[in-house]
Amino acid sequence: MRSKAARPATLLLIGLEGALGLVNCYLLGLLAAAGCPEEERSEPAGTARLRFVVVVPAHDEEAGIAATLASLQAQDYPADRFELLVVADNCGDRTAAVARAAGATVWERADRSRRGKGHALAWAFERVLRERPAVDAIAVVDADCEASADLLSAMDLALRRGAPAVQVDYVVSNPSDSSASALRYAAFALINTVRPRGKSRLGLSAGLLGTGMAFTRSLLERQPWTAFSIAEDREYHLRLVMAGERVTLAREASVRGPMPTSLAGASQQQLRWEGGALAALRDWTPKLLGAAVRERDQVRLHAALEPLAPPQSLLAVGHLTLAAGAVGLRSRGAVGLGAINLAGQLSFVLGGLRLTGAPADAYRALALAPILMVQKLALYARLLAGRGPREWVRTERAQAQDALSTSA
Repeated sequence: MRSKAARPATLLLIGLEGALGLVNCYLLGLLAAAGCPEEERSEPAGTARLRFVVVVPAHDEEAGIAATLASLQAQDYPADRFELLVVADNCGDRTAAVARAAGATVWERADRSRRGKGHALAWAFERVLRERPAVDAIAVVDADCEASADLLSAMDLALRRGAPAVQVDYVVSNPSDSSASALRYAAFALINTVRPRGKSRLGLSAGLLGTGMAFTRSLLERQPWTAFSIAEDREYHLRLVMAGERVTLAREASVRGPMPTSLAGASQQQLRWEGGALAALRDWTPKLLGAAVRERDQVRLHAALEPLAPPQSLLAVGHLTLAAGAVGLRSRGAVGLGAINLAGQLSFVLGGLRLTGAPADAYRALALAPILMVQKLALYARLLAGRGPREWVRTERAQAQDALSTSA
């Protein structure tokens, strides 16, 4: 029989399990919404197709930018309605020359004091708006991504139907290269596909993923790009939501990009993403909560609370830790609640992978989850100790890593 002294610990444990259970309910709710059939999107009457500039920010992308531009040149969109613009940002290789040879317009930027993608986008957007008065919208595709042929058609339809900003699906292109890249595929499927689909279906803002996104001219004129943090896409999205704007998902189109082929290779990228999430929680959640209460706005409320949902690896650590505590306290109620939580998380992960048609490699890569949990705990310890990234750092691509291993 448990002692009275154990009751406060049991109640605390049940309370924590309840909090994590709410996170599970939120994620399962998004999964259910993501699985609902998409509403039919009709062609707007009396409107002409938009004129796009597709901005491709590139820093030392000589090896892969030709493939990116080839995918953009193969769009099923009138060639006279879009321009490919490569921003060769502080490059030390032949990125600019390769892009010109591929037929793109190239603007070279050299500013060592303001490095990073956020500064490159702000510079390019301001210049496009000034020098291209006939342009209706600006799209962004990273220099390591390949776009589906319907990218601009999907963006055009969403923007002409009234969306000020649109995001397409962003998937990993190399899940079969290694267990690490397959695990990243699984993570992207849950974060970049399932969650935006669910949010968009519920009328919330789908979010920005940094590539495969587009903005109307009028939006950029009233909300200029001023996001220069290590997670510039997340920052700009929250600025938009704070201003009363909403990002729409065009789920039929996609961009595909490679991920590092080792867990160690992905660590810097992860550090930047998780650092951005903590910064959003610190800098934006209080402001968005206040605005949500004043305006009774569910879009702002969701954007304020979303950073509270931990990544799957930390969520699993929490579930397992509390389940072990429940067993130690011999509380049947807490043990039962812990089992329900673990089952809920597993349902979200497996259900999300099934919904997105994930390959078998992604399921097999889940065996790496314990390693990822340890790595994520170390990463958060580093962030909480104030040793996170201070500026943007280019992630090494899979091609570069393979070249290094070949020459070794």
